[in-house]
Amino acid sequence: MVFENQKLFSLDEDADRKVVISMSRRTDMRWFADKFIPILQQKYPPEKVHTIVVWTKFPKAIVTSPYKEVLFRYDQIYCHITITGLGGTLIEPNVPPWQETLEILPELIRFVGLSERVRVRPDPIIYLRYNGKLFSNVDLAKKIIQNASRMGIKTFSTSFVNIYPKVGERLRKNGFVPLEYQASEKRQIIIDLQKAAGESGATLYTCATPGFPSSKCIDGELLARLHPKNEPCRTDKAAGQRTLCGCTHSIDIGWYDMLCKSGCLYCYANPDRP
Repeated sequence: MVFENQKLFSLDEDADRKVVISMSRRTDMRWFADKFIPILQQKYPPEKVHTIVVWTKFPKAIVTSPYKEVLFRYDQIYCHITITGLGGTLIEPNVPPWQETLEILPELIRFVGLSERVRVRPDPIIYLRYNGKLFSNVDLAKKIIQNASRMGIKTFSTSFVNIYPKVGERLRKNGFVPLEYQASEKRQIIIDLQKAAGESGATLYTCATPGFPSSKCIDGELLARLHPKNEPCRTDKAAGQRTLCGCTHSIDIGWYDMLCKSGCLYCYANPDRP
């Protein structure tokens, strides 16, 4: 993985194969069109790009201005759409409700051309106590999988939230007590969610989750198969990712030092939140 803001680039970036752009693991593209669009236009125009992999909780941003007109020019857009079921709650205050996000998926599929170019992420799974009551989004994740499957989505990803020290402090300041599932409970949750996906012919993967198989959220072989011109791209493992991450090479054009306005309490990336 190479990060645009760090000015570190692959030695073979100018080789014959076009690059895969990630926009972005580090922040939600919804809030930074003024940053991302100039980077695409100036450094990574369509003729240099194999695929743009978009990560967002706001699929509407992809199919509306100003992104729509820019992304339409690229050969392939692959989307990771995160829908935790927590949008509009204290936990994700500036994210749309999950039902509203699901409603955009058919339009998004039409825009990218294939349902296989959209992966839905009921991610992360959280477990909390609030006002003396236990709360988890496991059941919501199942509903999201079932509803998205009916719209033609065939791949899903999830993981369990990591309670970093600043995340735990932030949650407690907002009245939440972070809890953690036992290993056996985690395994059963994944089995149940995989079953829900499988009933519609879909597949649920875990994302860099201890105790579960490695998977590829950015998969060069898959992107090559889906590419409308059958163009190849790099399939070697991305550098700098977690051990359990199986993702292949891409160039991420995001950064952690810009504040995402989604306000998710469990996010470890926001630098100016405790």
